[in-house]
Amino acid sequence: MLSRTRLALLLAVALGLAAAGANAQPFDAYLRFNGGYPSNHAYISIPHAAALNPTAAFTFEAWVRIVNSTSGEDCRSIAGKNYLQAWWIGLCNVSGQPTLRSYLKGSGSLRNGGYIERDIWTHIAVVFTGTERRHYINGELAATFAEAGPLGTSTSPVRLGSDVSWERTPDGRIDEVRFWNVARSQSQLRASINKRLTTPQPGLIALWRLNSNGNDATGAYNGVLGGGGSTDFVVFPFGGGLCVSTGDAWCQQGRFLISPFFRTADAQGPVTGPAHVVGGAASSTVFWFFAADNWELMLKTINGCGLNSRKWVYFAATTDRFFRIDVWDTSTGEQKIYFSYPGAPAPAVTDSDALAVCP
Repeated sequence: MLSRTRLALLLAVALGLAAAGANAQPFDAYLRFNGGYPSNHAYISIPHAAALNPTAAFTFEAWVRIVNSTSGEDCRSIAGKNYLQAWWIGLCNVSGQPTLRSYLKGSGSLRNGGYIERDIWTHIAVVFTGTERRHYINGELAATFAEAGPLGTSTSPVRLGSDVSWERTPDGRIDEVRFWNVARSQSQLRASINKRLTTPQPGLIALWRLNSNGNDATGAYNGVLGGGGSTDFVVFPFGGGLCVSTGDAWCQQGRFLISPFFRTADAQGPVTGPAHVVGGAASSTVFWFFAADNWELMLKTINGCGLNSRKWVYFAATTDRFFRIDVWDTSTGEQKIYFSYPGAPAPAVTDSDALAVCP
């Protein structure tokens, strides 16, 4: 007989498959964890394979949205292959700040670096080049550490949302986990940060999309559910939300909620605040960041369903500050996140492949 947990999971999977369709980017569904330990501990377990233990070069990427407590160190496992021997990626409170932590060579290789905003989708990456370890947050270099190879090895399974030696699940969500045996550059990370990989990539060992199960989209390293909690782990598409325009967000076409955020500092860190609406129409919106008479960003959504079966997102900005734009289709749950990085003038974006949510 199926447990209540597995029954709920199967129902959620069915809903996720029905809602996801041929979506073009992460977030059509994701793993959600309740942060419980030990009674509500759950994870995906991938059997040991030598390929999951690269020693000369390494890249781990994932999208996460985690809410951890603000007291104590409170380290939560995003993924790991036994942090005492090999690699582990997680979020820890460091001086009260939610911080990206990694181990790549066992228990003595702890490194902290990179601010992970609480309860907001954030792209993280940990890269080993052969001489350096690098932490990236949303495509920005957050920390660099001198590091000599080879990396540590372990025969333990890989766990997503856990580790065999640190069974603390996050309170939040994990999506689109990519694992490589090459050192991805910053430009490579940025080029695919919000795009689904649809063809084989040099060095890509495993890709766990996490939209209906623990299977590897490359076909080689499938995972299975583990843990024994009753309400700890579901595959959960989110849609059916309200699309309501406010002073900080705007609803376009009756379904696309547009929410930009900006940061005044050059260094990676928390956003300064949400952008503010100057004014908007059915399919276009103008926003300001710093002052109401200093307009910074214009964005529009276009119905391209008759041309390429996509909804399009176009925007342009008059700033050199960091900003991110969240575009959420409240009808289907599909989401697209765009980043513009500090220093150079923001480029115009004409994304005619943005959202596969027609009609």
